[in-house]
Amino acid sequence: MPHIVLEHGGLDQPLHPLMQALAEAVAAHPAVPRDAVKVRAHRVDYLLLSGEPSFAHVTLRLMDTRGADQHSELADAVMEVLRRDLPETCALCVETVAIPKASFRKR
Repeated sequence: MPHIVLEHGGLDQPLHPLMQALAEAVAAHPAVPRDAVKVRAHRVDYLLLSGEPSFAHVTLRLMDTRGADQHSELADAVMEVLRRDLPETCALCVETVAIPKASFRKR
């Protein structure tokens, strides 16, 4: 953990640099082990009634043992990357989701 899930539509640029930048921003937090960061992206069909030509929505999945301060700091770091690396006309959104440690399994 954390997992960074990028849903996007209408982006006209290679995604690997953005994914790398998101991973680096999260890994820079002192409470995040670098080798624990995972990023995946999904292109989706979309309709934005607000009129933007593209969007990027990041869900940052964190264990429920992380406090509200860490959720906020990591969300801010992710939003900073999105604002820096995506066009001004792109709709941006970041949310954090707590994963219950009691039920999380991995290999």
